[in-house]
Amino acid sequence: MQIIYPVRIVDESDVKNPVGLLKKKTLQIGIRELDITGFREKSYIVLDFGREMSGGIRILTFHAFGSAKIRLRFGESLSEVYAELGEKNATNDHSLRDFYVQLVNYSDMTFGQTGFRFLRIDCPDEDVKIEIKSVVCVSDADEREERGAFQCDDRLVNKIWDTAAYTLRLCMHNGYFWDGIKRDRLVWLGDLYPEMKAAHCLFENIPEIENCLSFAEAEAPVGTWMGNFHNYSLWWLIILADEYRHSGNKENLYKHFPYAKALLRHIFASVTEEGDTTFAPDFIDWPTYFEEGGEIDKKEASHTGTFYLLLLTLKKLKAIFGELGENTALIDELLIRLSRRRVKPVAKYKQIVALGVLAGNKEKKNCENLCKNGAEGLSTFMAYEILSAIAVCGRHKEALNMLKDYYGGMIKLGATTFWEDFDLKWTKNACALDRLPKEGQKDIHGDFGRFCYVGFRHSLCHGWAAGVIPYIVENIAGIKENGIGCESFIIEPHLGGIKNIKVVYPTPYGPLTVEHTAEENGKVHTDIIAPKEVKTVIASSHM
Repeated sequence: MQIIYPVRIVDESDVKNPVGLLKKKTLQIGIRELDITGFREKSYIVLDFGREMSGGIRILTFHAFGSAKIRLRFGESLSEVYAELGEKNATNDHSLRDFYVQLVNYSDMTFGQTGFRFLRIDCPDEDVKIEIKSVVCVSDADEREERGAFQCDDRLVNKIWDTAAYTLRLCMHNGYFWDGIKRDRLVWLGDLYPEMKAAHCLFENIPEIENCLSFAEAEAPVGTWMGNFHNYSLWWLIILADEYRHSGNKENLYKHFPYAKALLRHIFASVTEEGDTTFAPDFIDWPTYFEEGGEIDKKEASHTGTFYLLLLTLKKLKAIFGELGENTALIDELLIRLSRRRVKPVAKYKQIVALGVLAGNKEKKNCENLCKNGAEGLSTFMAYEILSAIAVCGRHKEALNMLKDYYGGMIKLGATTFWEDFDLKWTKNACALDRLPKEGQKDIHGDFGRFCYVGFRHSLCHGWAAGVIPYIVENIAGIKENGIGCESFIIEPHLGGIKNIKVVYPTPYGPLTVEHTAEENGKVHTDIIAPKEVKTVIASSHM
């Protein structure tokens, strides 16, 4: 647990010595406190902790007279901390962000557990007098050391990396990956994939991955789908395959094999001889599942996305099964069935197109559709897949520009963690999250969001948004695992205009350090420091 003090007072009314709450003090109540902050009826204060926090609030109360009741409101944005419950979808879903507590004399009490940056304290009752020594955040952010690192000469890309890493760290809780720290705070398998990929780039030991795999398996008996979405069961299989390829841990893999094989049989029963899938509903992500306004959209695009995701899953599993000498007959039959299906082209949704490219459909028109209108159509959930598919198409410079425009757009609006959803169209005449909108301005938090997360229900710290980290490592720095257990890597950078990059990638054998420098002759000079157990091959280098 870390103790974080507020960094500024945004607003206050009728509070005595408000700046006292910004001072670092001994967190122990004494009988003669000389520097206290006083509240009385109808007084309030709004505190800013400087960046997104995960945790609760610890209040050290010196004296409390009268009712001594206060109202606490947490907010990921400044506008949220002023909102009433129900206003612009402000809720207490999954965690309390708006509630009353009772303070008592000489007390040290902690309240709440949620995601927030701002805190508002109100004294709603008459005949009340409260003297408070300190108000601090008790942060439960994961504190393990980051073994992976990134640095380049582009400040914005550095900021994007750091923000994504912090986002992921906040979403690691009690041995599991949460989707977000305000809502839902659950283990969602689609969310877990980009979280896992990012974690591989940052940490050595990640028990959360195995914990989440086991949790999801126990929660979804064979014959059911994880999270009630069949595609999340496909993501479970992909995670299982990719985690084994990274760690080389056969014990964990074989532990899940009976379930994985049973799940494959369940999938087989849902694929016709003609290669059509009978899953329902087809869920890729929220934009392809819902029309604007919340009506279920069962369009061909989502159905096609399921086909591509299944194809990608089977290819990954076939490789693993083959390497281990396992029977691949069922997988082979499924691939034969899928090969019979006529797939209609999809242009509207970049996430669907990206899955197609990653599954092997590299038609020129797909590459064009991925790059059309730049970062429009990018999503925090599937940014890793979309950007990776653009890289597969050889459009590395465009991918880098999209990455900077999209994630940089959130940072310009005050993001200290990356959000559940974001659209560059929202930035027009929008107020940053650390300010209140002026007349005529849009509230970037309360006025936007989509689908099931509208307004203040929209999470501003979501682990799936960390998927930008593995994209940077794999495609810009060009560090790609080649084989099982991080024993071999192919190094193929695509700098896209960046002049210098240094990446430290954690392996089971120690850190792999790769540094690229763009030279005047158009070539890229690469220096590698690798553990003796790790083989590296420089495939090619690109400016």
